[in-house]
Amino acid sequence: MSRKKIVIQLSLIAFLSIGFVTFLFLTSEYRMHRNNAFVRRYPHHPVNKIQDVPIGYNSYYFAGYFENKLYLGNTTAPLHLLEVNIKTRDTSHIMINLNESDLPFNAVNVKLSPPYFFVMDGSVPCIYRGKINNWDAHLWMKDEVYFMNAIPIDSNRLYIKSIHLETKASILGLYSKVGNKKGKVTLNFDLLERQIDGVFDVDGMMVTEKELSVLSYVYYYRNQYLILDKNLQMVQKNTTIDTVATANISLSEPINNGEVKMNAPPLFINKLAALSPKLMFINSNRLGRYEESKMLKQASIIDVYNWRKKTYDFSFYFYNIENESLRELQVYENYLVGLVGNSLSIYELKPQFFDTY
Repeated sequence: MSRKKIVIQLSLIAFLSIGFVTFLFLTSEYRMHRNNAFVRRYPHHPVNKIQDVPIGYNSYYFAGYFENKLYLGNTTAPLHLLEVNIKTRDTSHIMINLNESDLPFNAVNVKLSPPYFFVMDGSVPCIYRGKINNWDAHLWMKDEVYFMNAIPIDSNRLYIKSIHLETKASILGLYSKVGNKKGKVTLNFDLLERQIDGVFDVDGMMVTEKELSVLSYVYYYRNQYLILDKNLQMVQKNTTIDTVATANISLSEPINNGEVKMNAPPLFINKLAALSPKLMFINSNRLGRYEESKMLKQASIIDVYNWRKKTYDFSFYFYNIENESLRELQVYENYLVGLVGNSLSIYELKPQFFDTY
């Protein structure tokens, strides 16, 4: 065979290989972002964008809300808070003081439960508690329970997510403490429904509604969210409009230390969530029937559910800022707020569309 023919054949094989890989990529992207089995409803302007407030850094997260003021924690400056007046948009900076600061902190997180605030690190583990009026915090819990995440329910109780030491399965629980007594840990092993491994397949978001002390857990990789009461008992098991009921993930075989990893990016069904006394707001990047894929480059889709009635109500867009998309979402009274890049986006929920209270 001549050298020219060999070059042509190799070029053809390379071309076909690239085409096949491209086809697989495009079909994978299509599968990741589209589900023609559901149709969204988009009413005309259900929200009103008030303002994008520059906050300087993309390391901020939502710490809480109190008396028209939004508080943002910062992952790179753990004891610093940014206070934003949600009506005037004025900002101020707060420094938290700890009575003991020599612990081996690894992942500090600040959350408000007015009139208290909590400084927490579940890897130490430790929790500090203080009053919002002076921002001084004292060691409240140490070495009693390890946790991956924790959200205060009230001044004495926290909603936690932990891991079973032997099975490595995720567990939801409560930590409560009264006075100077040792705290009480209550774990509910039956809430999270295992489908594959009990670790990756049950991964999700903890969200709460402070007024009614309602707790929730929204799965990342399946079309389901749980509504729980303040005692961590199941109230409802609701589904979203997506049809993926089983987590679509691929896991590796256990390596020497028993560790298991994901072989490929998982299929995200629910990315972000926020809870009000009647409504659940869920961000999904999955396109329904008739939706144009170009919208995912312009905005994040927010689906609105009435969790009490177990219904899907409608959807709307939360717009990107300078090609940055929504990374965190919360609802406070009639405001929906999101962190987008280096900005805080504030939207007003129009009462004729949102039965929030």
